[in-house]
Amino acid sequence: MELFVDIILFSGFIPLIILVFKKKALDFKEPIVPFIWITAIASIYEILNTKVFLVNAAYWFQIYPLLEIIGLYFFFSKVFKEKHQSIIKLLVIILLIIYSSSFLLWNSYINLQSHSLNKFFITLFVLFGCFTWFKNLFKNIEVENLWSLPNFYFISAFFMYYSSTILLFSLGNFIYSSKEMFDLWWVNVLATLILRILLTIGTWKMKFK
Repeated sequence: MELFVDIILFSGFIPLIILVFKKKALDFKEPIVPFIWITAIASIYEILNTKVFLVNAAYWFQIYPLLEIIGLYFFFSKVFKEKHQSIIKLLVIILLIIYSSSFLLWNSYINLQSHSLNKFFITLFVLFGCFTWFKNLFKNIEVENLWSLPNFYFISAFFMYYSSTILLFSLGNFIYSSKEMFDLWWVNVLATLILRILLTIGTWKMKFK
């Protein structure tokens, strides 16, 4: 079990390593690059928190949603190019307002309410982006081979991770106080593994610079 968790912890570095190998780690023309960096940063936190010393998770749980908003906005704004820019910007502004408001619910001891609030609305933004991407894709008369499209793996990663964890984070306070917390938290662990596997495949499918 510990080995399995370690694999998940270190898997967050693999997409970034592939980007470095392909000389794209600092190529911000690629929509996914900021999110890959955020994933690597998350892995550093996870390793420090489990392997080196305990870090107060309350601060991380409040910082990470902001990083997610930035990474996801960059991704979807680049993917859709000129299309849907107005609504994407509007949704991100709403997300930032909600994020700012979440500080009213946050302190260093009780942070699940603010984290759940942020995660819920970030998930709605992601689902909008994913459904819009697939809708636009299948509007085309000639649908490309999805298995060769890096964005297909990235979109699938976002959809599967956020849709499978929305209930977990939305009911954070209830789960935290229940006996089933440990078992239910494995939903997040497995969803994280799937997310990182698909990010890895997607970055591998990207062309060399």
